[in-house]
Amino acid sequence: MNIDFSLAPWGMGFAAMMFLIGNGAWTNHIVRHKPWMGWVIWGLTVPGVIIIAAVIELRLSGQQGIWHLLTSVNIENHWIVATLYALISIPGAASVLFRQNISWTRLATLSTALIVMVPLGNQINDPNDSRIALSLGITLALCGMMFLWSTMLDCNPIHRRKTVPVEESDQ
Repeated sequence: MNIDFSLAPWGMGFAAMMFLIGNGAWTNHIVRHKPWMGWVIWGLTVPGVIIIAAVIELRLSGQQGIWHLLTSVNIENHWIVATLYALISIPGAASVLFRQNISWTRLATLSTALIVMVPLGNQINDPNDSRIALSLGITLALCGMMFLWSTMLDCNPIHRRKTVPVEESDQ
């Protein structure tokens, strides 16, 4: 099997982009106020991520066109992208659905970015280059963008009481 390791930065960048978009769809003030909107926003971004994956594949393979690539590709590739996108979006989704405050959400997204992205360059198994410097650079950029996203667009969840205390109901 002949592997072209020169394309590794594209894959690493795409993984970082999926992480940013997937968790960004969940960690914003709209979703914090209405958690069901997280599913809507995330669901709307899935086709976009699949199209971006096809565009990157088109750019790297030099094939005919994006429409040809989207329709002629093995459907399994689309499912792989969608599944990886779902898995990489879990920290933001779980933080919102479990109503974690902003500090726990930042910890979840940034620690997951570190755990996933730092060893990514070494996992490519390029015999000539471990690509750890590239991994660290992409991880640093991703963590910076996630922190900036969290600072600008995220907020603490609204805690609604589901029951009324007995003292208040008597009045």
